[in-house]
Amino acid sequence: MERERLRAVATVTLSVVLLGSVLAAAGAGTVSAERYNDFSEPTLDPSVQDENVVSPGETKRFELTVQNRHDGTTETDRRIDGISEVVQSHRVELGAATATTASFESTDAPFDIKSGTQNLGTIQAGSSQPASLTVEVDEGAEPGTYRVPVTMKYEYVRGIIVDNDGYIINRNTETVTEYVTIRVEKAPRLSVEGVESDGIYRNADGAVTVTLQNTGSETARDASLRMLESTHFRPRTDGVSVGRLEPGETATATFQTGIANVDEAGEYAANFRLHYDDENGNAAESAVRTGSVPVAEGPEFELSAETEALYVDSIGAVSVTVENTGDRAATDARALLQPLEPFSRLSTQGNLGTLEPGETATTTFKLEASDRTVPQTYPLSFTIGHDDGYGNRVESDQHTVAVDVDPEKKFRVVETTTLESGSTETVELTVENTGGGPLTNAEIRINTNSPFSTDDDTAYVGTLEPGETETATFTVTTDGAATPKTYSLDTTIKHDNAFGNTVVTDIETAPVTVTSPEGRLFEIVAVVVLIAILAGAGIAYRDQIRASVR
Repeated sequence: MERERLRAVATVTLSVVLLGSVLAAAGAGTVSAERYNDFSEPTLDPSVQDENVVSPGETKRFELTVQNRHDGTTETDRRIDGISEVVQSHRVELGAATATTASFESTDAPFDIKSGTQNLGTIQAGSSQPASLTVEVDEGAEPGTYRVPVTMKYEYVRGIIVDNDGYIINRNTETVTEYVTIRVEKAPRLSVEGVESDGIYRNADGAVTVTLQNTGSETARDASLRMLESTHFRPRTDGVSVGRLEPGETATATFQTGIANVDEAGEYAANFRLHYDDENGNAAESAVRTGSVPVAEGPEFELSAETEALYVDSIGAVSVTVENTGDRAATDARALLQPLEPFSRLSTQGNLGTLEPGETATTTFKLEASDRTVPQTYPLSFTIGHDDGYGNRVESDQHTVAVDVDPEKKFRVVETTTLESGSTETVELTVENTGGGPLTNAEIRINTNSPFSTDDDTAYVGTLEPGETETATFTVTTDGAATPKTYSLDTTIKHDNAFGNTVVTDIETAPVTVTSPEGRLFEIVAVVVLIAILAGAGIAYRDQIRASVR
């Protein structure tokens, strides 16, 4: 390799003067000082590792090695004890290039240098240090071999002198220019002309279609395009064959792709690389090229809900209406109800069908509110699932709607009657609906225990709205041995819930007072006596009227 050296030697003046004085003294018969002289300074040789080939339009980083080929030619005194001590105490590296820097120039080569000055540190004799060179080749670069100047600046120890008065270390600074060669060859060159997408949105797989062109100077044979995994894209397709691609020819390739780390619609960068066989049949690949992939908003949803007959300690329903507010249809959409205390889910999902943008659909979920439920508003959480263009299930973020739970359906007995022991009588019970909803197809039932018995324990009252009262009659026999006091009849109301299922309320007690027959007889006698008195008074009054007429 041709070498051109630009030297700037800076030797310490004091060292030269002192060295001259010592030599003069030696000529006069005095004892000479120990000395070390280096007659072959470090020789730095840069070279490109691996292949030094680029293509027109390509940007490439080359790994370089800068080697110190110092041949070790030195001259020293026979007495080297003092020099050795200086070398060890000052960690002097004889033959080494220290504080080494390297810089590059593009001159008239058809590429731009993208690397700045690099610090290589110390390069010991016989050793090397790594460096790098990045070039950006012109689109219209002519094939050929080009030399890149590498300018290296370094320091080295030129000499050491030791005598009884001390020591001197002489250092030189030198700048040299060497060359590395870069070869520009004909090659295909990938250019991404455009990118389209279909069904690409958050959490979904969609299609990315790339239009590519060979803008290079050589035919790409048996070519295939690959989409590279990146921050935002997860290609499911390994590679798409585009066959033979002549210079200037275009082709298209479509990839199934998922996305990640995308929170909103927009355009996101995707990377592509062309794999091909060159004109010699060798496998090769292009530089990575970037295209912008449009990412859509996709289906978005707004939810509203209405409750139906949802009471404490009962089964009710929640009707959920879902609107697709996004820019793409949600295929085979389903609403999924998430678990939440104090509810038990009797249904967990509801079908919505395919929701086009702007369309709505309603589905109903059955819920059971436990007896521990407090009448209030609760948040119910739903996710909306649908199928993407490849049949994969996509689930939305959670959406929350408010549902109201009404108080438990209850009633109370507001009026009862008195029964005589040993009698069979008609009992009238008046009940009031004190709950939060109607009692539909209601039947009042009594459960008799001693001293009561009946074969008439059910009375139909129809629909009983909240706050309404209704009176039912039952025929009840009271045991003759019943002790006069107040007893209770267990009372329930059987009714239909919102789904036509029969449910029964909790038991309420109806107080019934039992009296003795004697008390009843006294009442009858008193009435008879009163009637007799009234009758006698009437007869006397009649006789008096007749007498006055005569």
